[in-house]
Amino acid sequence: MALWLVLEWYGAASEVPWLFLLAAWMLALMLATFSYSAWNRAGLRLHLEARESRSAADSPADALPENLLRSAPWSAPVFEGDGLALEVGLTTTGAPRGPAWVTGLVGGRPITFGTGVVPRDGWRRLEVLHKLRRGPIGATGWQLGASDPLGFFNSVRSCPDVEVAVVLPTFTSLAPARQPRELEASVAAPRAGSGNELFGIREYRPGDSLRRIHWRSSARHGELVVREYEPPGMRTLAILVDPSPRSVEVADQVARLAASEAWDCIREGGRVSLWAPGLEPTEPAQGRDLWALLEWLARYPAVPSGDLADASPRAGEVVMVTATANRTLIDAVELAKQRGAGVRAWVVGDAEVDLDAPVRRVGIAWPL
Repeated sequence: MALWLVLEWYGAASEVPWLFLLAAWMLALMLATFSYSAWNRAGLRLHLEARESRSAADSPADALPENLLRSAPWSAPVFEGDGLALEVGLTTTGAPRGPAWVTGLVGGRPITFGTGVVPRDGWRRLEVLHKLRRGPIGATGWQLGASDPLGFFNSVRSCPDVEVAVVLPTFTSLAPARQPRELEASVAAPRAGSGNELFGIREYRPGDSLRRIHWRSSARHGELVVREYEPPGMRTLAILVDPSPRSVEVADQVARLAASEAWDCIREGGRVSLWAPGLEPTEPAQGRDLWALLEWLARYPAVPSGDLADASPRAGEVVMVTATANRTLIDAVELAKQRGAGVRAWVVGDAEVDLDAPVRRVGIAWPL
């Protein structure tokens, strides 16, 4: 713009006609580059997608059945310690565009890419993230920049934060690690009428008996819900976890132990509930869904609170996994014992837990 004004001024002062023509060309060039920059910016969209996981040497993914892996809600389940190939790119609407660049954070790690031309079918680059920690991986602070080929005009716009993956806790079978006294306590004799014990509630489905509708809960939820009972002879396991672990490392170990207990139960055909004081528990319909349970543990302890947060689930077997002497947690275990459930506990660290049940202490190292 300054050059155009200078040319116009010199043309007027010197009365040289071709300076006006040069100034007009300069103005036309600026308008063209500005229009191209605006068009380029409007047709570009950020693309983020988790493409595949890179399993670590001790990853549970290598030991899981193929049919179970295919049933995962993610195309590439990622476990603690695994790597992730993240596809970063740009998509276009209509014709090819460019130049453009993207920058942002994924899991706290900075990523920056740029390209001169974005083809009609888009532009992609792979970024491999190694040795991931348990929890959701968020893509935050992403910005998309666009310009014209001469670099006269450029613009940067922010993109909304998204979650690209959830890193699940690692786990293993803990059945061989139990002491004989723990096994004896966990396989308690079934209570009379265990097949009619209330397991939880779920949404009403066509064909459900009207006698099973739980009217009080239906009024609270604003939709019909029915009581759900556990089938006779099925192993039911309630895992009660510490709601406020003192560190991330302790929370990781609690999640690993709970995931391992859940895996052992589901392998035997049982169903599992996860619960912590003040946190939203898993739903009864998720009792046999390993992936739903693992996702709950991946987000633990940042699980939102809910209506059923204060009611510990009923089950034939209760396992407490804690690092603190949480009174609410201990009272829930004692109540389950009074109801006839077999109870035992894992304690991470040296917390003094006053519980009349088999207790095993572990540190934060994994595997045990």
